[in-house]
Formats: sequence, C-alpha cells, structure tokens
Amino acid sequence: MGPQPLARRDVVVDEMHGSRVEDPYRWLEDDEDPACKEWLADQEQWLAEQANGWSTQPVFRKLLRHFVEAGSQAVPAVSPPVSRGRCRFFLRAGAGQEHPVLVAATAGQGERVVVDPAALDASGRTTLDAWRPSWSGRLLACQVSSHGSERPVLTVMDVADGHQVGPPVYPGRGTPVAWLPDDTGFYYVTCPADGRDRQVRLRLLDTGQDPGEDAVVFATGNRQLSVSTSPDGHWLMVSCAPGAQCGNQAYLADLTATPAHAPGLRRVHDGTATGVQALVKFGPRGLLYAITTDGAPGGKVCRIDPDSPHAAAWTPLITPDQDTVLSSCVALVEPGTGSPRFLVSSARRGVAGLSLHDSTGRLLAEIDTPETGCGTVTKLTVPPGDADQAWFTYSDFVTAPTVYRFSLHDQRCHLDIPVADGYPAVAPAVSSPLASAVPLPAADPASSAADPPPHKRPQAVVRQLTYPSEDGTDVPMFLITPADCGPGPRPTLLTAYGGFGATAAPAYSPTILAWVAAGGVYAIAGVRGGGELGTTWHRAGSGTNKPTAFADYAAAARWLIAEDITTCDQLVIKGASHSGLMVATAITRDPGLYAAAVCSGAPTDMVRYPRLGMGQWWINEFGDPDNPDHLDVLLSYSPYHRVRPGTRYPAVLMVTARTDPRVGAAHTRKFTAALQHATTGGKPIVLRCEDGVGHGPRAATRSIDMEADALAFCATHTGLQP
Repeated sequence: MGPQPLARRDVVVDEMHGSRVEDPYRWLEDDEDPACKEWLADQEQWLAEQANGWSTQPVFRKLLRHFVEAGSQAVPAVSPPVSRGRCRFFLRAGAGQEHPVLVAATAGQGERVVVDPAALDASGRTTLDAWRPSWSGRLLACQVSSHGSERPVLTVMDVADGHQVGPPVYPGRGTPVAWLPDDTGFYYVTCPADGRDRQVRLRLLDTGQDPGEDAVVFATGNRQLSVSTSPDGHWLMVSCAPGAQCGNQAYLADLTATPAHAPGLRRVHDGTATGVQALVKFGPRGLLYAITTDGAPGGKVCRIDPDSPHAAAWTPLITPDQDTVLSSCVALVEPGTGSPRFLVSSARRGVAGLSLHDSTGRLLAEIDTPETGCGTVTKLTVPPGDADQAWFTYSDFVTAPTVYRFSLHDQRCHLDIPVADGYPAVAPAVSSPLASAVPLPAADPASSAADPPPHKRPQAVVRQLTYPSEDGTDVPMFLITPADCGPGPRPTLLTAYGGFGATAAPAYSPTILAWVAAGGVYAIAGVRGGGELGTTWHRAGSGTNKPTAFADYAAAARWLIAEDITTCDQLVIKGASHSGLMVATAITRDPGLYAAAVCSGAPTDMVRYPRLGMGQWWINEFGDPDNPDHLDVLLSYSPYHRVRPGTRYPAVLMVTARTDPRVGAAHTRKFTAALQHATTGGKPIVLRCEDGVGHGPRAATRSIDMEADALAFCATHTGLQP
C-alpha cells in the first residue's frame, strides 16, 4: 500500500481584523483546476487501496439493501395523498426502484404512474425534486434536476395524457408552486444565479410567453422566499426571511379585490428584528390562522381575523406545554355541525403527539398515535374544502414511514391502504405495534453472500435518556442497541445535527438498523442548535453560541465512555452537512477521544464559507466573518483552521460529491488535505468523492454503496465484527 497522498501547500494569508488567517489549500476551491483534478485522481487511488481492507463492506451492503427493501415492501406509499378533484397523488417506492415514482389514483380508474425518474434517466442521476397538482387535479407542476445540480426544470403536464403545457421554467433553485383556482396559472419563486433579488412571479399558461416575461409580484433581497394561495383563490401569502430559522416577514393579499398580476400585498407580520417566525395558513370556509413562535418557543396556533389580519390582532388558540414543540396544524370540519376543528401534531422529547381542538382552541381529545414510545408524525395534510379526514406519515427507529388517516367520525387513526380503485381500504384503527415495523436480521458472516436470513430477527432496543453537558445542561439522547446487548463496552457510533433548529427526531434509517444488526450501538445526541426543545434550544447553539453545540457533542462522547457503553478505541462519530461540521469540529477539538470519524458534505472553512456553495444563506446561523466579533468565534472552532501539524488524528473518511452546489465541495477537499498533511500515528485520512450526484437525494444503489463504505470503515477502525 502506497503512502498517503499529500497536497501542495501555498503561502496564502489573509489579514482580517488584525488576525492572520492562513489558507494553504485555497487552490483546491477551483473545481476545474487541472491540479485539483490530478489531486482528486490520487485520492481515488488511495481510497481504493484503503477500501481493500474494509472486509465487512459486503455484509453492510447486504444489510442496507435488506432494510431499504423491507421498508418499501412493508409500506409502499411513502407520502400522504394530495387530493385534488377526483385524483389522489402520492409517491410510491418498491423493491428494486432507484427512486420513488409519482402515482395518480382516480376513483373507478385505478392507479397509474405519472412521473418515473427512471423513465427519464436510466442512470438514476435524475431526481423528482418537487411536484404540485393544480386545485382541480387536471394539471401537475413537476421539478426535475440531474446530477445533483439542485437547479431544477419546472414543467407543467396534463395529468390525463401526459403532454407538456407551455414552455419549461428555469427558476434557479427549487420553488414553491401556488396555483390559481381556475388552473390558468401559478405563482413561483426565482433565484437568479448572479445574486439579484429573489422574486415571486406569476406564470399564466394561456399566454405562451417566455418565462422571463412573467409578471413580478414581489421582490426581496432576503434569501428565503415562499408563496402560497388558498384553495378558493381568495388569498395570496408571501413569506421572506434572511435565512433558515430566522424571524420572517409575512404578507397577505386579497385576490378577490386586486388582480393576480398586481396583488395588493399587505405586511401582516414582521419578526426580522425579534427572530419571531410565523406561518400563515388557510382553512376551510375562509378560515385564516397562523403558527407562530411569538412568546412561545415551542410554537402556538393563532386565529386571524381577515378584516384585521395584522399580527398584533391575532387571537392565541393553542399553546403547547413546556418542553413540547408544535410541529404542524391543520383545520377540519365536523360532519353535521360544520364546526371547525384543529388537529395539532407535536413532539415532547421525541414522543409524537396528536391532539384535537375546537374553534376556540379548547382541547377535545388526545389522539392515540401509532406507537406510544419514541416516534415522529410528519407531513400532516388535509384535502381542500370541508375535510373531515387528515393524513400524516408516522415513523420511528424500526418503522418505515407509514401513511395514516385520521377521521373525525371516530377520532382515531387508521392505516391508509391504497387499493385498485384508487381509494383506501378501511383498515383497523391503531392499537398494538405496527405491522410495518421492520425487524432486524442477524448479521451472520457465514451467510454474507446471501440475503440476511428472515428467521433470525431480534428487535433493536431504543432508550431515551439525558446526559449532562459541560455547563451542566441536560441534553437529550437516543440510544439504539441490539436486543441481546450484554454488559460492557461495544463499538458505538455517535451522531448529532445541532444546527438550523432542525430536530434529530426518531425516524427509520437503514443505516442505524444495519449498524445495530451488526452488533453496534448507535447514539443520537439532541445537542443545542437543533430544535429538540424549540427556538430557545436553537438560539443556545447558533450564531456566537455555536461552540455550545460542540461542547454538548463532546460531553455526549465522554458520557458514553464514562457509562461503559463504549471506549475511545471503539467510538466513531459520523455526520453529513451540519452534522458533518459537528464531526469535523469534534476531531480537531478532541482528537484523542475518537477511534474514527466519517464526515460528509460539511462546511469546514468557517472563514470563507459565505463564498462557497450557498454559504451566504447561513450567516444568521454561523455569523459573519466580516464582523470582527463573529470572526473570533468562527476561528475558535473552524475545523480547517484548527488542524495542527503533529497531531494524532483518528482515522477519517471524508465524503463529498464532485460538485456540491449547496455546501461547496471545496470544504471537504481543503479539510482532507489539511488533515493528511498534519496527522501522525499512521491512521488514514481518506477521501471518497463521487461524480454525478450532489448534496441531496441520490439513487438507492448509490446511497447503499456510500453507506456500506462508511459503515465498513467505521467497523474496521472500531473492531466491530458482525
């Protein structure tokens, strides 16, 4: 095996607010530089040499394939139905499919596939990024992108015969689509590549005009911009914010009083100075309501008077208890009486909740969720009009995402089972553990060449606990172990997200199940910076408080070791995107604490991150390097700048796409080069760079191959023997 490749080091120094900031690998920022391409070729050869020693890779590939296919076989519908007119639209996945397909089901006419990414591109490099049917269900707006570009093409198709309606639209990035009630057009959002203002535009289908001529109805310099319309065509809502999980501005326009191309938008909420977020929603019979964090870190539901829609006049209806985070709310209509009802989904320390309220917010019933333990309710949705049913997706660590239907008739949740005529069969109400819970096969090396034996299926055990951080704060953690896990330390994989207010919620993961089936322990820390305990928890680990998230992460590692769950030689950390930043910071903060690390698609140069990928969108989360106070904090943890020559770093697998339009692949290249130059002790620093994909979803086979490499790397360096 040859020596670890080393990159050229240039003398590049920036003077910033009195600090000298070295950047010897800036040349690796240029994707097309011949020297960069040559360096990547050397890294590919080094990866191949190292991968020869990952003997458990075939076992993990089998396990991952099993759990991917077991999930899709148990629960083929992977999204709640979107009902429009006589049609129901939903995504469906099946064994052997590289991507889910979009299905339309019509009563009396059965089901048919309307969009299949594999039919568009047999290589699996084309993805269906978003879709939205018109209110009648006659037309469908689809957004498709290729090779991980995240720059979709938006086309409109006639659902009946599949023909394209009008020329395609190139919005720059994925966009919401807000249909007019008569199918004549829709609002959408543009994101110019040259940094100009984002715009809400109106696309009228009968004009046939070039999309560049579409009417601009709103423009903003803010990075986040969304648009929606009410099903009856009465209201238009526009929301904008400077970044993710920031206070936003919300605007409303009465489309019955102003023309669609020049709506009279009125600002009804402004939380940019306070950080307060508000989402305006439309209910049946002209109902307006909002979900807001004003005075409620976990969110609350307010009613909006259409005659006085400003936030100061909103009437609070539903405020969750402390430590409960409201995730969604939909409005239903009680059959017979016509009274509005609110169905609210929430989470309290990882346990999903559903509750039913009347029009004043009074609690009518706590609704039984599919499981009583840790789980997640997502994608809560209702059909337009006077709906007495709602749909949602339930998932937990051993249950594939499963679609359920809530009915006001019996106030219970039912499995939503599509049948041949396009409408669900009547399924038993929720009672005992789900039939779709996916059991764990035994990982027997002797049978590694075949599918895991179905007769050996011990379940994983999920524990929910807290551990103390460095400042004494209790931090939540999920611990997933094999059912036959005896005393004593085991190879353990630790992860956390810790950013943008995102919650590390219980969710089905073939990666987790494969690691646990192989005999390992999987730990998920709900560190500050995430949304586990609402907006306060997020603020405690964002901006200049970001180092708190890293302290929580290190405390999780030390707690696992102190509790004899694992040892330093058996502990591996793994993460992607912001979770990858957690990993990169951890190995430069406490390199001796971990045996190995897997870091995927992560920002690691926290000085130049605004210049790479979509980094400009994240200044509210991390801070501005051009602000001297922010720069000091960023330099205190920036992984690329914290690498120290002569340090015994753990074994590290760096993972990136060849081009990453969201984060910027340069982060991974520069950090890899810095670690390879600095490390001592002989543990490898390896780069896995994949072409034809991006930061987001990829074909199932590619995902399995990537995760199999990562888990085999982790097993090799922690001693895990399936």
